Amino acid sequence: MRTKARARSLAKQRKPWPQVRRIKYKTGGRIAWMVDGRTNGKGERLFFDTKLEADAKADALRIERRNNGTTALAIPAKLRIEAAECAERLKRVGASLSEATDFFILHARPEAGAKSLADVVSALLADKERAGRRPQYLSVQKYVLGNFAAAFGSSEIHTISHEDISGWMNAQPWKLRTRENYRRDLSNLFGFAMRHGYCAKNPMSRMERATLDDTPPGILTVSESARLLAAASLWHSGLLLPYVAIGLFAGLRASELVGLDWRDVSLEERTIEVKARVAKSRARRIVTMSDNLAAWLAPHRRVEGRIAPPSKCMWGTLRKEAGFQTWPKNALRHSFASYHVAFHRNAPQTSLEMGHDNPNQLFQSYRELVKPAEAKRYWQITPTSGANIVPMTTRHNADAKPAKISDNPLIRHASALG
Repeated sequence: MRTKARARSLAKQRKPWPQVRRIKYKTGGRIAWMVDGRTNGKGERLFFDTKLEADAKADALRIERRNNGTTALAIPAKLRIEAAECAERLKRVGASLSEATDFFILHARPEAGAKSLADVVSALLADKERAGRRPQYLSVQKYVLGNFAAAFGSSEIHTISHEDISGWMNAQPWKLRTRENYRRDLSNLFGFAMRHGYCAKNPMSRMERATLDDTPPGILTVSESARLLAAASLWHSGLLLPYVAIGLFAGLRASELVGLDWRDVSLEERTIEVKARVAKSRARRIVTMSDNLAAWLAPHRRVEGRIAPPSKCMWGTLRKEAGFQTWPKNALRHSFASYHVAFHRNAPQTSLEMGHDNPNQLFQSYRELVKPAEAKRYWQITPTSGANIVPMTTRHNADAKPAKISDNPLIRHASALG
């Protein structure tokens, strides 16, 4: 008996690796063929419906083993020893030679090749332009990334570390808001580089976000709003009055005001159409015109033409003429939002007029607390009889000599409102 058992064991050992066995399942009696690819209990077993498939797989595994064995023997002894030593060192940190090789290739030799930061910045801006980003956005990105490129432009982007960027940012005399804006834009830059294979990781991911105080939005008081309108009614024959009035009482964004045309303003229907090409959200919307806005616009209405001033400096000059030494950011739009929601008490409607997707943005970024009585006075700001009606021949003459604003009866009216 022992002799027969030993003979069977020796016969089994002489069978070529991997062994192919016929398997019959107890449930249902189905027949299958197993390729046993295990060695010393390690490996896998593969199952096939036919012996032909199993034999083909077994032959493929044998060829693979022979090739690997030949390759291993072809490795120089010095390299085999080095590989064994490296594998032992990597074992301490739970990594394999393959993982270490992949890591080195990814970081020392980027997938898409080494690229200078200046080249990646150019590629990013070109990509954004092709994607249809607006000129104003591209201009800001060119400025921000251009400043960064001035320090690191010649460096290969995959070599720029978190410490390099942190040291550069810490040396800048920025306020927290500016620092956070740079952090966001630089993170986008390195994210773009990762997606295109220019670097393996985003060094900005370790950069701490700035904690910004929740400061209330700056708005104009009722008297300040009236004073600004009064000044606009006389300055250059009311050239900027429609711009100011629409900003205060329709809440358009500054970029939307720049793209607005008189053809988009309907006094008959009491609406202002913000076309998709100028809207920040790229979605067309209709803004309702209030009664007092219609009264301000009526004497200055035109068939067509831009409503925004011919140059940016004119808007700044008007504010100074009206007595504003400082100017809150987006004061016209913030004022509209605050007084509109306080008067109408309908946040979804205010958000819709402003082009927001939901009221949360209104409460987070735009609304300052306004008492209902003040809101009522705001929407009652109207031109005094005949005070801002000017002849059509001089109404939009940008070269006309400004009238003395203190003589405007609206200034006295504005002071009374205060």
